Amino acid sequence: MMTNERIIKSGLFFHDTSHGDDRQENLFEDKVLLDSDFFDQLRRHPVPLHDGAIRQLKNSSTALDVYVWLAFRLHHLEKRTPIGWKDLYQQFGTGYRHLWAWKPYFLESLAEAVAAYPEARVDVEDSHIMLHPSPPPVAKLKA
Repeated sequence: MMTNERIIKSGLFFHDTSHGDDRQENLFEDKVLLDSDFFDQLRRHPVPLHDGAIRQLKNSSTALDVYVWLAFRLHHLEKRTPIGWKDLYQQFGTGYRHLWAWKPYFLESLAEAVAAYPEARVDVEDSHIMLHPSPPPVAKLKA
């Protein structure tokens, strides 16, 4: 059984970086609505994220999505887990008509996410990516 693990249900963004002038304040606030299943999972199993990683990835929404997905998923793995390209495309390929057009973009976003999460152990294969059990991006506090 395969399920689509969406992170964001919808979003409304007003920040335009195409002009290169960050001095202009936004008149509106950006909004993101998380997928309810993902939000429920986060409430049950919170995962702290590095502020620095979020700042590093702030201009690449896909890389940020991949970072959050890896942070949420890798430290729960008990064994290495392959994720096929078709499954990844269904989850992250929205807006791309063909897997072949999306894959290079995803690989770039994956590289950015792993650079921001150096503890992440991910291998890229021809037919899939291989996820390996990895520590979370922020170590758990000891009681």
